[in-house]
Amino acid sequence: MRIGVNARTFSVDEPGGSVQSMRKITRELIQRDDVSVVLYGNSCLSGEFPNATQVHSGGFFSNSPFFGVLWERTVLPMLVDADEIDVLLCPNGNAPPVGVGVPIVTYVHDVNALKGMSSWVHQIYRRTMVPLGVRNSEAIVTVSEFSKGEIVDHLPVDPEDVHVVYNGVDEFFLQDGGSEPMDLPDDYFLYVGAMNPRKNVRRLVDAYTQIHDEIDQKLVLIGPRNKSMFKTMDVEASENIITPGFVPRPQLKYAYENADAFLFPSLYEGFGLPPLEAMACGTPVIAANSSSLPEILDGHATFVDPYCTEDIEDALCDNDLNDNEDDLVCHSNKFTWDDSTDQLFKILTNYC
Repeated sequence: MRIGVNARTFSVDEPGGSVQSMRKITRELIQRDDVSVVLYGNSCLSGEFPNATQVHSGGFFSNSPFFGVLWERTVLPMLVDADEIDVLLCPNGNAPPVGVGVPIVTYVHDVNALKGMSSWVHQIYRRTMVPLGVRNSEAIVTVSEFSKGEIVDHLPVDPEDVHVVYNGVDEFFLQDGGSEPMDLPDDYFLYVGAMNPRKNVRRLVDAYTQIHDEIDQKLVLIGPRNKSMFKTMDVEASENIITPGFVPRPQLKYAYENADAFLFPSLYEGFGLPPLEAMACGTPVIAANSSSLPEILDGHATFVDPYCTEDIEDALCDNDLNDNEDDLVCHSNKFTWDDSTDQLFKILTNYC
């Protein structure tokens, strides 16, 4: 089978979680002997995906997201029409609004923008283009049963056309070794993610500030700069709050391994991979009791009401977190990219 992938988002700097997961599953597809993968996007993808069958970058002159959106709605359909592919995979809700001569399978990770959780520009774009792309797709893939319910409620799609494929935990976080030390306090709580209001970092910081005099831990916030298209917030670094920004994977693993607990009180998640990565490193997790997180973490975390600062404070002071390392690692091992890729391959095959 010859699979085309709309890889327009793969070349952005400091990619967010959904882009990182789709880059990973694309690499896994490329490794299969029974498929060939053609990538459409920036020419630099040849270096990042050297085993891809082909990289088509015709007309792709800029990494600007605004240019990219225009490109995938005008040039991409022409490139696909000229190729002999069996199916087009659009991994970030970015299906062309017009037919391309082959079936389209589109990932929709969540509907946060449709629910007002992004900047007004991003909301307008997603509310306009995602429904068009969904209508033009033979199948939708999403990453949790929670997200499937949200998609069926907010987009023009039948439930039977929405397929759930969980993300996987990278083997890098499950295997021994590979971490690289970074300058962190001896005792700290860790958050990993964007500085986006829906991630609830402001309440987390407020809760920590209220009780930091009562505990030994500092608060470490790791994550990329927020993209201009999303709502943003600023967190001021201080003696007790450390903000390293975006860090490479070896340092991220070190941060997971050495944290006293991982904090993820997000208001809205389609999946929520960082808590599973923390569990893979044997670190207990405090997470929100909403959206997809109870489904994905399945009782292996300490859950809090993300809207209640006092609830978050109580969890930060709790000395009875689930710190059974074998239990945490075992749960994270249930999510593998091999399984994810096999499930996606079957879906793609069904629509060819």
